[in-house]
Amino acid sequence: MTTSAVAMPPPEGLEYASKCFFPTEWHGVPLTNVKQYNHDSKIFSFGLPEGRSLDLPVCACLLLQGKDKEGNDAVRPYTPMSSNDVVGRFDLLVKVYEQGVISQYLNNLAIGSLVPFKHIPFNIKAQYPFGKKTLTMISGGTGITPMFQALQCLCLTPGDETKITLLYGNKSVDDILLRAELDDLASKSNGRLNVVHVVGTRPDEPPIEGWDGELGWVDAAKIEKYGYPPSDDTLVMVCGLPAMYDVFCGPRTEPELKEGTVLHKLGYTTTMVAKFNS
Repeated sequence: MTTSAVAMPPPEGLEYASKCFFPTEWHGVPLTNVKQYNHDSKIFSFGLPEGRSLDLPVCACLLLQGKDKEGNDAVRPYTPMSSNDVVGRFDLLVKVYEQGVISQYLNNLAIGSLVPFKHIPFNIKAQYPFGKKTLTMISGGTGITPMFQALQCLCLTPGDETKITLLYGNKSVDDILLRAELDDLASKSNGRLNVVHVVGTRPDEPPIEGWDGELGWVDAAKIEKYGYPPSDDTLVMVCGLPAMYDVFCGPRTEPELKEGTVLHKLGYTTTMVAKFNS
């Protein structure tokens, strides 16, 4: 494993999908810090050249190349939790799973290790300001990161009048990521952002002591209750584990809204749905 204390810019002459720091070919930057976030998640910080922003389009993600236990290349998409206002570094919020290939790879890296990233056209999704009056975000677990990326622009850009509902599902209250940060954005949104936390491991989750939010899973009833109805002026954003896409909209690798899914049955169409990578 190559190590470096300094982040170097990519070589000249490479292809770029956007103004993002990373080209469409792999380029390594150093791991500069690791911070425990909660019981199973950590923030991994990576260095950029001094004064340089990541300049990642909103919404878009990066591809990270790691290694599995056998030393073979493994690639996963990640959306940074840090905004483009941050310079000299970017941060990834990662759940460290016992059997997670990339999360365990990151968890075992030494500070200074060079980690390859790239940014390709396929990973550029719906772009801010989205051109819609209302947004419904459906997210689970670490699928919150692209939503948080978008919300930072939606809630903090002067003059933005978009109304947003975020339906965010987690297994437990302790599993909720970016809770304080989401509350802060809601407080700065002039009432435009409604964050609805849904907690549970089964649809009929029993009451949880000290919890007054929604229980169970994000489902059709909660989307109808809190989300914005189908119209040409609305967009539904979905991000989470593969099973979420299967239920709500169809595989994230397919742009079309799949017939028979929850959003299809509720009357949404393909043009009203955006599928994201976390």
